[in-house]
Amino acid sequence: MQEISVGVVAPAYVNIPLWVAQERGFLDRRGLRAVERIIGTTDGVTTALRQGEVDIALTAPEGSIADAVAGGSLRVVAGLIDRPPLSMIALPRHRTFGDLRGGRIGTSSLQEGTRHVAQRMLAAHGLTYPGDYDFALVGSHVERWKALQAGTIDAALQMIPYDYLAADAGFTDLGPVTEEFAFNAVCAGLRTRRELVRDVLQALAEAAEWFRGNIGESAAIAAARTSVEPRYALRACEALAADGVIPRDLRYGHAALAAVIEAMRSSGLIPPDAPDPIAAAVDYSYLG
Repeated sequence: MQEISVGVVAPAYVNIPLWVAQERGFLDRRGLRAVERIIGTTDGVTTALRQGEVDIALTAPEGSIADAVAGGSLRVVAGLIDRPPLSMIALPRHRTFGDLRGGRIGTSSLQEGTRHVAQRMLAAHGLTYPGDYDFALVGSHVERWKALQAGTIDAALQMIPYDYLAADAGFTDLGPVTEEFAFNAVCAGLRTRRELVRDVLQALAEAAEWFRGNIGESAAIAAARTSVEPRYALRACEALAADGVIPRDLRYGHAALAAVIEAMRSSGLIPPDAPDPIAAAVDYSYLG
């Protein structure tokens, strides 16, 4: 049994294909044992992958795209989430997006993932950065929930099922993310053995398909991994199984990937004269 290290930000429900692959034997039958390394931030996961501290990463794709565009060795080898299962959760005193003007928005990175999704969502409701609000680097959705409870931030995008937990606790749910955005990816470095990456992706693809047909059993796996009440885990898995969330072939939809590239260009992560970021960074050949 060959051990493979997988870098993740947190025990997040967007990683459920990995949990299913571990629990239902999709990795075992390929002679693999995946060990998660929880790093806490998207930037940290990208750094760990670049430095060879993990073999593959399940994280936001922006860091690997920026690395590839700059001539680095990181690649996006599969897409896991086309529509982020996130909602904007605010302190109870904030009832509208306008109430967030002058506030602090918690995020897991200042350059990747929730930062871009939050900025686009707030812009759609008339709030611009940095004039109308500040970002606060808090960490994963688990840490953002703690910060909301402590009142040290005004709002944050919260992943399922933490948005349900927050709403039931009296926090304001300003609404879900509705746009397509390539939110969670499988990323690998060119130094990682190609056959190893291919086998992991095959296991994840089979696990994702099994998940869609076995929501109840998948929810039990997720609840055990996260210590979340089974009723919340089931709601989360039902949301993940909805059409348009997890791409069936583990290839991002065009609109989801285009939204990421647009966000990276607008924030300066991709220089104007850079090569085509998709051609440079996205390599689906590992999927077969």
